[in-house]
Amino acid sequence: MSVTEEQLGAALATGRFALIGAGQLGEMALALWPAGVEKPAFILDSRKRGTLGGIEIRDLTDHQPVEGITYLLSAFKMPTAEVDGIFARLGQPMVLTVYDFFDHHSPAIFSNGWRNLEADDATRARLAALPALFSDAESGAILEAVGAWRYDRVLRHDYPVGPEGSKYDLGLFGRADTHYDRVYDCGAFDLGLVDYFDPAGITFGRYLAFEPDPRNFATCERRKARLDDRRAAAITIDAHPVYDRPGSHAFLANGQLSARITGEGALGHPALMDLDAVTLDDVHAETGGAAGGRVLIKLHVEAAEPLALAGARRLIAATRSDILVNISHDERSLLEIPAVLAGFGAHDLYLRSHSLFGEGLTLFARHKD
Repeated sequence: MSVTEEQLGAALATGRFALIGAGQLGEMALALWPAGVEKPAFILDSRKRGTLGGIEIRDLTDHQPVEGITYLLSAFKMPTAEVDGIFARLGQPMVLTVYDFFDHHSPAIFSNGWRNLEADDATRARLAALPALFSDAESGAILEAVGAWRYDRVLRHDYPVGPEGSKYDLGLFGRADTHYDRVYDCGAFDLGLVDYFDPAGITFGRYLAFEPDPRNFATCERRKARLDDRRAAAITIDAHPVYDRPGSHAFLANGQLSARITGEGALGHPALMDLDAVTLDDVHAETGGAAGGRVLIKLHVEAAEPLALAGARRLIAATRSDILVNISHDERSLLEIPAVLAGFGAHDLYLRSHSLFGEGLTLFARHKD
């Protein structure tokens, strides 16, 4: 169905909500729920029962729609036909997600639910030009599906979604058995990138993990302590956020997937703190990083990707850099980052999707050397 911004806003302004999905995303939604909005009345799930965050979990399979409730999807891994079927049974013609909810009620804190249902011709032209920057047909199909949702509110039934376990599998892009002189893991979260290395035969000389959120930093430290001594000795965990310039910036340290530099210093959020940022260009130079070396850069920094990338231009130009970057978090990332990386003239670009609704988009820029 065709949906306008006005219609979407009206649907999200209601006072009573229920979640569909009691998994990790549902748990995160409850943790980020705005204080001024009544908590969900209940949660629907096809397998789980009991409670989540003190809220009753009900059976999705035989649920009868409750009058006055607006349903929000908090499970992004199911087939799109199943999503449409669920909302049809609930009698809600508009598919709404928890990301839509946060984009409407707390956009300064959570950016991932962005949409542009009133895009002008110039924006549409930029979107249409993106597939030509990539090296395979799958990337183009993903971009078409993402554009259909982000710009036209159409959930395509052929939406390409790969398994979560392939998100950082470099072996899929010809990088099996590769040695990296440096790894820059920006937005390390739980140091999970390391899990992808052994199966693909990836080794490294030095690994710098940047995780400014205190809770996630502690998780990285615990994970590092469980690694073998040789590998752990090569890993440094750094609490600075990565950005395009050094200096103090407001950082939302909520321990969730939305922990990020906000650019909103006056939010008054209890998890807001000021942190000194660094650039990868400076870090590489100050830690003796060599020109011409093989480097892996991962950027998953919750909408700060364009600026973090801007702070790594000298590093990328001077090294044989492979780059993993998430382009889900805001419109700027989707429209600008592929062109920036293509502009170096030294990479083949691939895009993979690991979630619905324009989420979980990982771009891999593979250096041609």
